[in-house]
Amino acid sequence: MKNILILIIWGLLIPLTALNIIDIDGVVHEFSYDYFFKIQAQEFSTFKEVDKEIVENTWKGIRFDTWLAEQKFKDFANIRFVSNDRYEVKFNKAEWDTLTCYLAHTSEGKLFPKEQLRIIFPHIRSMHWVRDVQQVFLENYKEVPIPIKFLPLKDFFATQELVENPKPFVRMNGYCFDDFIFALSDLPIKDVLIYSRDGLVQNLRYPSQLAGAVLELTESGTYNLKSPQIPGGMWMKDIRYLQVDYQALIDINNPSLLIPLAKSLEWQLTTNVMLKLQYRDNILETALGEVLAEPMILDEVQYFELIP
Repeated sequence: MKNILILIIWGLLIPLTALNIIDIDGVVHEFSYDYFFKIQAQEFSTFKEVDKEIVENTWKGIRFDTWLAEQKFKDFANIRFVSNDRYEVKFNKAEWDTLTCYLAHTSEGKLFPKEQLRIIFPHIRSMHWVRDVQQVFLENYKEVPIPIKFLPLKDFFATQELVENPKPFVRMNGYCFDDFIFALSDLPIKDVLIYSRDGLVQNLRYPSQLAGAVLELTESGTYNLKSPQIPGGMWMKDIRYLQVDYQALIDINNPSLLIPLAKSLEWQLTTNVMLKLQYRDNILETALGEVLAEPMILDEVQYFELIP
């Protein structure tokens, strides 16, 4: 037994030496890091602005999108990259097909340490890059349902307890997921969709990724996601939309965000769709286009629903 425990601990301590690709059937395809060094490397550059100057970085690696297709990994709806520290980046197939992706092993002429590999997209922000990538999941499409009910974001949190320095966080005030999420869904495992002001969409789960998480209330009145279960690079700023299973919280002052959100999630949502607006004393039915043209219609609304 002692020898087995030693082997387990040793296996956890030594660096992983392979990239695992998990296909849509759950089959694991293991490719050693040495394998990628045997493929002819390409040199490429990325550019970023630092102190108002454009800085060029040079890298070496393989065109991962091309390589993936050559390996016959084409039949998937979503691709998800996971790093050693649980950082995740996900794209649907339509997004993936428009991107250039490299699997890099060298930066500025120096190999990454401990046989690490890095996913780099030269034409999009580095927050979508993945250091020390260890797993690539190819997944079938999982439909995100259109919510049954949309509630005003700020009105909802006005009814929730604002906690000072919610553990493990300090020097902040926020709303604890553990306190409010059960008011939105009673399912034991909850699918949570979060959409930020800059158009970033994340699909997360409670409790595995959001137990102990907090929506920080900033001095400017915006909401930031912080969770001890996921790396800080996955935290989000200025959240405008939060969906938990079949109920959603929406920034009622910006209903137009439904259009890019619907496009990203492949919802069949047009400006002609009808909404049922529930006020304290009456109900109004109107088209989404009318609401987008005159968002003041949503003033004092308690919630709204889409009419099938």
